[in-house]
Amino acid sequence: MSYLDRKNILSEGFFGALKKYFKDRKNMSKAEKKLFRDPDVIKAYSKFKKSEKDFYSDIERLKKKYNVKD
Repeated sequence: MSYLDRKNILSEGFFGALKKYFKDRKNMSKAEKKLFRDPDVIKAYSKFKKSEKDFYSDIERLKKKYNVKD
C-alpha cells in the first residue's frame, strides 16, 4: 500500500484542511487572493494563525488558573 491510502488520508485530516483552505479563500477580495500566491505571505499568515491559537489557549489556561469567569 502507498503512504496516502484512504485510511492515512482520513487520519491526517487532509480533507478538513482542504475544506478550511477553500472556505478561507472564499471570503477574500481579488487583491487578497493575489497576495496569497506569494509563499512569504502564506508563511506569515500561517505563523499568525498559529500564534493566534496559542494566544487563546494561553488565555483559557490563565482563566482556569485564576478562576476567572466570563
